[in-house]
Amino acid sequence: MLFALPEFGAAEAPSKPNVLLITIDTLRVDHLSCYGYHLETTPVIDKLAADGVRFENAYTTIPLTGPSHIALLSGRYPQENGARINGRSFNRDAKLLFLPQSLRKCGYRTAAFISGWPLTSRLTHLDRFFDLYDENLPRTYQMFNSMRYAEDVTPRAMTWLEANHHQPFFLWVHYFDPHSPYHLRKGFEHLKEIGKSRQAAPAMDKGMRLRVRRYDSEIAYADYYIGKLLAELDALKLRDSTLVVLLADHGESLGEHGYVGHGRHLFQDIVRVPLVVRFPGVVKAGKVVPEEVSLIDLSPTIIDLTVRRAGPVLHLPVEWSGRSFAKALVGPQQPREETVRFLTFGGKKGFFPNWMSFLWTNPDSLP
Repeated sequence: MLFALPEFGAAEAPSKPNVLLITIDTLRVDHLSCYGYHLETTPVIDKLAADGVRFENAYTTIPLTGPSHIALLSGRYPQENGARINGRSFNRDAKLLFLPQSLRKCGYRTAAFISGWPLTSRLTHLDRFFDLYDENLPRTYQMFNSMRYAEDVTPRAMTWLEANHHQPFFLWVHYFDPHSPYHLRKGFEHLKEIGKSRQAAPAMDKGMRLRVRRYDSEIAYADYYIGKLLAELDALKLRDSTLVVLLADHGESLGEHGYVGHGRHLFQDIVRVPLVVRFPGVVKAGKVVPEEVSLIDLSPTIIDLTVRRAGPVLHLPVEWSGRSFAKALVGPQQPREETVRFLTFGGKKGFFPNWMSFLWTNPDSLP
């Protein structure tokens, strides 16, 4: 699918809408209160969904953090872009044009604030598409892996936002908190019951119940800090001029099918993800889209909702494997029914950190 990007003059720069992309790691869709969970885990995201569009059946392309984000930002499947396992970047010889790269060509300032090791620049090489790629990860887990909390990344993103909000921007903020190991977050240990779960939970022993409780508290903790980020957007009077897209890179299995985790299986609780889009005055508030969509559709959709809406066309071809559902966001129609594809590849998980996957997996041998 080919698109052309519009060209803008300097005087037109203020009319270009900003883009705030929020990605939350390992967030399964049925643990958000706006998706019917019986606990109030996500009051901030609930409000964002009420003010925008909530997708009921959105799917990741691949349930691994690095490859999922690379597929999202390139609009190409892992077997096309080359990023098929954590620890491996995209194929730099492939003719790809990434979303932030496209927006930079249209005069956008670009910044990324990532919070987990699979997205570090030495593994993904995504930093080349951003004016700032903030990857200060001061915390560790499982001996080798690095990360940071929502309380670490949010103030840094807010500081950048305050300094750069006078020109069009693409800001990507990544939250790693719902990823294991889960913590029982202070202030979020006891969540309000707001109804009955729409999905029967598997039988859980005491250990699994505690795990789920910790997982839910991590979600509520991340939601709280996302609220601070969105409040900064409002304080800078950017609400009406900013397209906000919030999603998860993949979900998590919490004992279903006798499995805990993600990455090596394609169960619904792992590949189905939350997706919320808010764009005041453009996207109709309160709409729920039941049709299936893929995260690979987001790059062409964001291009259509921002630079393609604003002016004349610059002849810069961009080829996406996804298809834009922008018309379904701005009008009464729903996205076209199309097959949604997701996949995963073989690997190994053990004592060594996942970024050392090159020791046991040869990407050239993957199908």
